Amino acid sequence: MNEKLALIEGMKKLKIYEKHIARNTDRIQQYASAPSNEKPTFGDEKEQKKQVNELIQANQDLVTEYLHLKKRVDMTNLVTKVSIGKRQLTLGDLLILRRGLGKAMEKTFNALNTKYAESRLQSMRGYAAPQAGEKSPHPVRFYDETEKFESLQDWQGLLDEIETRLEVINATTDLVTLTEGKPLEG
Repeated sequence: MNEKLALIEGMKKLKIYEKHIARNTDRIQQYASAPSNEKPTFGDEKEQKKQVNELIQANQDLVTEYLHLKKRVDMTNLVTKVSIGKRQLTLGDLLILRRGLGKAMEKTFNALNTKYAESRLQSMRGYAAPQAGEKSPHPVRFYDETEKFESLQDWQGLLDEIETRLEVINATTDLVTLTEGKPLEG
């Protein structure tokens, strides 16, 4: 159960386990019953029950192997550190950022704009016309445009680097070995 595997191999093996479980489940359904006027697929009822029970046991074994392998993948993602620029992140962090949190930060900085103020001013055009000698109302920024640009560039660069590095890291990082539920570098 603790065979030496690269992270990418472990992830692919998890998908294979899922396919085997699904295939066995289809077979269980196919062999679990038959019309009384048909001969069982495996010769007699006793053998048919035996085959169904073996498929059930196979799925139970696959689930046990899956859970162990999944823990190894998860633990590897938690303990493997990656340096990107000045940041020290785990593989798990990179995955979370890639799956959506990084885009949320991009949207955060893109939300720093004057669209809301412009919309409000547009809706007030006829109601709050400036008096003679007064300036027309205009949007006021409560943020620094340079800081916004730099932060946005930083997040976009981080997400690009994550995308670039994850594939290589997954192919070159070995799964940790679990002993009594505790990870050992492996």
